[in-house]
Amino acid sequence: MRARLAFPFVATLLLSASARATPTLETLTPAGSSGGFTPLVSDPSAASTYFNPAMLEDAPEDGLVALSLMTEQIGVTLDGRPASGNVPLSVGGRDIVGPDGTPIPNATLPTQWLEQGCEEGTAVGQCPKPALGKRPRQAAGTSGKNYTYLTLGTVKHLVKDRVSAGLYLTIPLSNLMAATSFYNDEREALFSNSLHPELYGDRMSEISIALAMSFRILKTLSFGVGTTVGLANGATSATYVRESTNYDSLLLNNDVTVQAALSPMAGVRWTPTDRFRVGAAIHAPHSFGIDASISATLPTGVESKTARSQVHDYLPYRIGAAVEYDAVRSAHYTMAIAGQVRWASWSSYEDRHGGSPTDYSSRVGAQPGTDMAFQDTVTWALGVRHKYKKLAGYMDLQYAPTPVPDQVGRSNYVDSDRYGMAAGAMLDVVIGSLHIRPGIQLVGYRLVYRHTTKDDSRIVDELPDGSRFGSTGDPVPGARGLQTNNPGWPGFSSAGWVYGGTFSLDIML
Repeated sequence: MRARLAFPFVATLLLSASARATPTLETLTPAGSSGGFTPLVSDPSAASTYFNPAMLEDAPEDGLVALSLMTEQIGVTLDGRPASGNVPLSVGGRDIVGPDGTPIPNATLPTQWLEQGCEEGTAVGQCPKPALGKRPRQAAGTSGKNYTYLTLGTVKHLVKDRVSAGLYLTIPLSNLMAATSFYNDEREALFSNSLHPELYGDRMSEISIALAMSFRILKTLSFGVGTTVGLANGATSATYVRESTNYDSLLLNNDVTVQAALSPMAGVRWTPTDRFRVGAAIHAPHSFGIDASISATLPTGVESKTARSQVHDYLPYRIGAAVEYDAVRSAHYTMAIAGQVRWASWSSYEDRHGGSPTDYSSRVGAQPGTDMAFQDTVTWALGVRHKYKKLAGYMDLQYAPTPVPDQVGRSNYVDSDRYGMAAGAMLDVVIGSLHIRPGIQLVGYRLVYRHTTKDDSRIVDELPDGSRFGSTGDPVPGARGLQTNNPGWPGFSSAGWVYGGTFSLDIML
């Protein structure tokens, strides 16, 4: 009967649509638990609701309250640009055609405009009022942020030793929800003109809600299913552009819809002996999607419409397994060794504009660069757990390779291999009839230094060789060679830290 009931859920898991992601939970590690980097098998608790719902059967009935503090310090350094790579001021006159006689895209701006702003005027290289503000390279980087979170959780045994339910909720207090998009190529010069860490930033600001149930199939075997609950948003913006140079006169109507979205997960827990435990879990892809429809009407009667989709907080399919063994056991002391391995299907990654990394071809009109596809990864973790009477502690190490290939081409996805350490301690305290467990969990990640030098042959030449002035036919000075405003050219490096801690209070019910 349980197998027949579980089948529709597993089918949903394999076919599920995108939902609100939980990269925050993946980074924080379990609150109020010594799960650390091996939460698929270690220390059943309310956090098991998300990490491995099958463990709820072995978790105590409790109410969890936790406060977490995290800081992200990931630095991005851009290599100096040679002057020969700058787009000249003459491009601002919009009187330049390429070798085939078609105008060069008006998304190409003089490099000086970006770095220093554009002076108002009517001469060549000047801008009509209101002029363009300056946006120097990497002046608008998004790292160096601090985050605070409130976590609430509970476990309830609905049928003793048979059926249990769990809830795990993490709420960011510093910013209830953030979704920041940016382009990963030369187009970002038109906005921030900076590079941003791909797998952090706004992904650290989100509400994460997990619900799950577990079922004990055999005395030594439990099965659990659950889901994260999120939002799927749609937005329609209709505008009437009265004056193209004065958006204070813009007329605007918005139509926004919000729907609940689910992303399932499932897990198993096997305890063949009282000293050996095995856990495994699968999590479906997650993302927070925004589908936008935009229409603009001009006084001339021209109306134009388009649609755009943005994808935030994307996490791919993840399948993991873990083991834990009590290597030392005595009347008052236990030492366990735990290990976990987890595969993630990052080759299916969608960036914040809903695109695949392979969409960034080496040149305009070239075939997609398949060597730029993200790679599937395997993350490893190993740790020890100690328990002496009422005091428990743990320490884990983790290695997570980056899914991002060397960014030698047009794209600028910023990420690197990550080493992690997690440690913590919890103390069981009995006060009268009240059983509480205060604790602290610490976690830190080092994103190792990584430098990338671009391959000029794979960068979009924003002022092609052979360009000429449309009005005179004269060649454009400075068009020879590569000219680009790609903020990651001619290369960049990155490195940094993500670290923090959690103070937890677990009240046994």
